[in-house]
Amino acid sequence: MADNTFVAIGLIIGLLFGMSGIATLFNFMNMAMEETAQQLAQIGAVSTLVLLVIALILIIKIRIISSLIVGAVIGAVLNIILEMNGINIANDVFQAIARGLGL
Repeated sequence: MADNTFVAIGLIIGLLFGMSGIATLFNFMNMAMEETAQQLAQIGAVSTLVLLVIALILIIKIRIISSLIVGAVIGAVLNIILEMNGINIANDVFQAIARGLGL
């Protein structure tokens, strides 16, 4: 009974932090787009192209960071769930890497 409770609590916490992280990163992306739109309204054509490239780079960075954060949260929750069920995936992965490297 206690194992199921811990799994449920871990899943809820993981989902809450994951959703919060996604919302925060989308907010950052929205702010970057608003700032870019303001700059585009004030500056000429050459600067517009430069600002578009900068905006694209910012969007790509934000998407990568959000992917990493969400992936880390989901991975932590899955690792907890697997360890509570007696599956220690981290040791299996490290052993496979060590065998591949010949250690």
